[in-house]
Amino acid sequence: MDEIRHKIKFGYAQKVWIKLCFFFVKSFYRKVEISGESKLLNDTPIILCANHSNALADAVLLQYTSSRLIHPLARSGLFKNPLISPILKIWQAVPVFRRQDSDNDLVDNHSMFKKAYEMLAENQILMIFPEGQSHSGHQITQIKTGISRIILGFKEQYKKPPLVVPVGLNFSQTKKFRSNVYINFGRPLNVKDEYSLDNEEDVKSLTNDVMNAMRELVLETEQIEERVFISQIDRFFALRNKKNRKRSMSQKFRSHKLILSVKNSLKDVVPNKISDIQRHLNQFNRLCNKLGINDYNLNINYSSKIIKRFIGRALLVLLVLFPLGVIGFINSITPYLLTKLAGLLFVKEKDQIDTVKILAGSLFFSLFWVMQVYYVYLSFGLIISVIYSVLLIPTSLAALIIIHEQAKILDNLRVFYIVIKHRNLRRYLIRKRKRIEKELASLINIARKNDLI
Repeated sequence: MDEIRHKIKFGYAQKVWIKLCFFFVKSFYRKVEISGESKLLNDTPIILCANHSNALADAVLLQYTSSRLIHPLARSGLFKNPLISPILKIWQAVPVFRRQDSDNDLVDNHSMFKKAYEMLAENQILMIFPEGQSHSGHQITQIKTGISRIILGFKEQYKKPPLVVPVGLNFSQTKKFRSNVYINFGRPLNVKDEYSLDNEEDVKSLTNDVMNAMRELVLETEQIEERVFISQIDRFFALRNKKNRKRSMSQKFRSHKLILSVKNSLKDVVPNKISDIQRHLNQFNRLCNKLGINDYNLNINYSSKIIKRFIGRALLVLLVLFPLGVIGFINSITPYLLTKLAGLLFVKEKDQIDTVKILAGSLFFSLFWVMQVYYVYLSFGLIISVIYSVLLIPTSLAALIIIHEQAKILDNLRVFYIVIKHRNLRRYLIRKRKRIEKELASLINIARKNDLI
């Protein structure tokens, strides 16, 4: 370590960037849950290996998890992008030259490895997306061997491997503003002492170790329909036990992984039963959606206490939040619409949606809010402009809450009307649901007999 002459600079720009990443994530995502991030507090060389389904947004999310600067390895082509290049330079990213980006098959990444070793030798954190490129699929693609070459090259040069931490980035919806993200840090990888950079089999074996560790931390499905089915099964069980609202994202993730594992195993044992339950559950949910009723509504007993609570909540939203929300809506509607338009015009691939919206939103909201504060300053003076600027973010958040609560209130009113007017319909849906419960109970018994649970 002492032979390192180059010191990684950490200045004002980097500190501002870390705070901006925190702001971006808090603004763009409704809920972010992290597990296992305490490993990043260690003053030791660390490599984060994460799945890559959301372009630059993935790197911003990883930076959000730490107060330390996390240096990304990024493909060299991004350094030519006038919008992204300044960010990568502030981030002190390491360029990676890929064969597919070159005019010929000769690619020299000697400088990339050298820079990565220097950073690790100074106990820095590198973030690497070993799949090589962002994609919108729901499975981890075959990862590149570059990650293993960095690990083993550093190990041979400094006689000690870096701490290799796999990370799973799990999005509730990658294309929706204010969606949820579960950032799942796994256990550090065991890099075997006998692994050598000169042995190609060792490189491949370590690459597979990294890939398998990453796969444990994400929910992999071949099709979106399979994810929907797993979510339906999980929610179905959770509502039976009245646990759906109390569970964390990590609990839901573990439940989804278990359901997926059991489902895949049962497909070989009782394929017809799996197809039947999937069809019946889809029919039940389609019927509920068509009627404007969800499974949760069927559990509610519309007593006077429930109705009073609903009216109290509606009055609170109307009298307290609504005035603030109107101000926030006026302040934010133009930059919000421009951000949405930018997403439609400039997104070429699905995995780029969050990245474009984060960048465009940061630009438009900052620009418009500065203009608005300046206009208020010219019109009403310094004190009013300071108060106005302080209220910009709280009122904008109030507008988001109003939009969410309005949809919730209208949904509850509609369901209340349907349930009261058509009592037989509710009884019919409950009977249909009980049949599905019996089918699921039968599958659980089969899974237990086959030691799948």
